[in-house]
Amino acid sequence: MNDQRSYAIVLKVSAHGESDKILSLYSRDLGKISVIAKGAKRSQKRFVNKLELFTCLRIFCRPPKRGALYFLSEAELINAHLTLRTTYPRYVTATFINELIQLFCGEQDPDPTLFTLLSWALHTLNQGMSPAKTALFFHFRLLDLCGYQPQIDQCRSCGRTSEQSTGFTLHPGSGTLLCRHCRPPSTTSSFTLTVQTLKFLHSAQQMELEQLNRLQLPLATIYQTLGVLYHYSRHLLQQDIHSWKQLLLLKS
Repeated sequence: MNDQRSYAIVLKVSAHGESDKILSLYSRDLGKISVIAKGAKRSQKRFVNKLELFTCLRIFCRPPKRGALYFLSEAELINAHLTLRTTYPRYVTATFINELIQLFCGEQDPDPTLFTLLSWALHTLNQGMSPAKTALFFHFRLLDLCGYQPQIDQCRSCGRTSEQSTGFTLHPGSGTLLCRHCRPPSTTSSFTLTVQTLKFLHSAQQMELEQLNRLQLPLATIYQTLGVLYHYSRHLLQQDIHSWKQLLLLKS
């Protein structure tokens, strides 16, 4: 059987036996897959310094005859993303990004646009883009690609837009907005989005990935918005996003 070729990002690495490694990858053409790299822990040529978290690879692999594990026969290093493993804030942010991919994406369900988003996020983070901004842009655009884009145009109840009201709440169950006139009195501030933030998100929704770094928002507001998306995503997934706590600690 001929090898399949694709580009892939390493999401997770674990040891298997004395000499092998099992990796979770997100591939441009195959989606999220698990592969086994035979002899990877002893390799001095085929896999040395390649099968690391967050690396971008060109992979050559064979589909499984049975079970779910692909056989990784060769890998070419495209981008090591070294600072994502050596700089703590970038490492935490890249871990958060990888976890979102693993939680939102099904097995062997490829989406080249999603692969482009993931590659962009890790590359720009590696190049020095603000970890908080990178996390926010990635999370927001990921929700869109997965069909869960929050509705941020107007209040779900009365139709007021950001030009007609101040202070909106994103309902975590539906992903829709409620203005300050329509939201329940008991609503906590952790779900609140300011008019400035809504305009920021509108721009982030429409701009090309390469232009997103031009957008500016206070760091405290970025973390507040990340918190709103976290609560919304946790409701969608019906489980926690474990790396969120470490990401949140970066703001202190």
